[in-house]
Amino acid sequence: MKSTLIRNNIILLLSAFMLFFIIVFFSLNYFEKNNQEDLMNFVIDEVELKYNNFIGSPSDFVDAYQHDNDRRITILDENAIVIVDSHDDTVGTDKSARPEIKNLGTVYQRTSDTIDVNLLYIARKLDDNNYLRVAIPVESKQASYNSVILILVLTSAGFITIFYLGLTQLSKNLLAPWDKVKEGLKNVNEGNVQMISLNSPYPEINEIIHEINGINLSTLRHLKSIESYQIQLNEILNELKQGVMLFNKEEQLVYFNDDAKLIFNLDEDAYMKPSYYAIRDAQIRDAVTKANIEHHPSTFDSKFDGKTMEVRVFFVNAQGFNHTEATVLALFKDVTQERAIEQMKRDFFSHASHELKSPLTAIRGYAELIEHGLIKPEEVKDSSHQIVKQTETMAALVEDMLMLSRLENLKEKVYSKQDLNQKLKEVIDTQSPFAISKNINLSVQSKSIIVMCDPLDVQKLFKNLIENAIKYSDPNKKVEITLDQKEDEVVFIVKDQGYGIEPEHQQRVFERFFRVDKGRLDGGTGLGLAIVKHIALKYDGSVELTSTLSKGTKITVKLKMK
Repeated sequence: MKSTLIRNNIILLLSAFMLFFIIVFFSLNYFEKNNQEDLMNFVIDEVELKYNNFIGSPSDFVDAYQHDNDRRITILDENAIVIVDSHDDTVGTDKSARPEIKNLGTVYQRTSDTIDVNLLYIARKLDDNNYLRVAIPVESKQASYNSVILILVLTSAGFITIFYLGLTQLSKNLLAPWDKVKEGLKNVNEGNVQMISLNSPYPEINEIIHEINGINLSTLRHLKSIESYQIQLNEILNELKQGVMLFNKEEQLVYFNDDAKLIFNLDEDAYMKPSYYAIRDAQIRDAVTKANIEHHPSTFDSKFDGKTMEVRVFFVNAQGFNHTEATVLALFKDVTQERAIEQMKRDFFSHASHELKSPLTAIRGYAELIEHGLIKPEEVKDSSHQIVKQTETMAALVEDMLMLSRLENLKEKVYSKQDLNQKLKEVIDTQSPFAISKNINLSVQSKSIIVMCDPLDVQKLFKNLIENAIKYSDPNKKVEITLDQKEDEVVFIVKDQGYGIEPEHQQRVFERFFRVDKGRLDGGTGLGLAIVKHIALKYDGSVELTSTLSKGTKITVKLKMK
């Protein structure tokens, strides 16, 4: 406080002196400018009078005049072309662009390009339509200005020094007791109460100190219990594993726990700030307002940085940070995993039931037709074939579902040494009839790779990718298959010339039951690429897909195997 008081007063004094200097400077400049204008008008009047009374040519006049003084005289014709110049032998120069010619009677100051001297210029039109221009050297006023400024600076420094010494002594007597008060309050905050001595020369200050001593004693009685309660409450709220916020009637944040601090990236500056300072979500702020006004609770989900938070807002009557009354309690619980599991279950049962329902409906339909004798004897074979085909679809679906369940829930990894090249040949042998039926050329580049793995995993991986490449390619196309090993990674690439996948579907094709072809005419299960992804995850690998419509798709799988 002492330094602030002295600093503010010094700043005020300096500001006054600065204003005084500015006024003096501009006043001197104004008077100097007026003096220059008066001088130049007097000079040009004198020269014009002599010119009008001179008998002879302009050149003779300039020659006769320049011997009397150091003034620069220029005579110009009616087009502002130089006829004669007392300081420049060059004639015929066009001076029409000079400001003193454009604005006759106005004084201008500049450095002459001809004689390299700072001059004052003024011009006037004569009775014979010629122009008379007069210029004289500018008398330097810098020395006078420097003297004035030095006197002002020294005077100001003296005033400031005297003012500072007096102000320091005054503040010492006035503010010294408050330093003791400050120290006493600091001790109270640290839990150590000390009485402040009443030795100020000002009775009013002694009375205030006496009251402060009483307040300090009263505060100490409750300080320990409040601190203990606050610590216990904070520990409880931080162990809830969910964000806790309290707002008052003005919707200012009066409390938040560690979880809320992490969720909303808060710091201590967030205390006693409006709700929008900490919360950007309009739905949450509206829920806080509704709880304050209508005492109506709200529960909903909200997104935060890719996470799903369950938000619950209630009206309460509590004490927040610094005993500020709180009226709204907001709780934030991370339910991302829970919601994902719930959605996964819903999607699984929905898709699984739908996928199973279609073949079951077909099987039942054909069976009822056979049972009631509604089909011809020669058509029974075709109906039986359709029933077998639908059962194969159901079996493939159940097999893929069991494979996914196995990949997700298998705790122990039982591996054996396998030749991946041999496994690839076996899969290609099973897919060759399918490729031949569509006249698709399978181009294979592979080498013997011996690794520890589960043979079922690699068999499913190879089969699903190659089968998809053939299935989603037009006849007479080519499918390139590459199996290679780079350091500790096995790289398997399948590239086709098929239909391609639209950009918005490229990330979703690895989801369960997601089908780009909504008609489901190919008999697939919709789980093939989901199995590929889970196999890659099992071996700490990755799957990369690049695709262009009508040009084909390339899928690269990298597996870490030894």
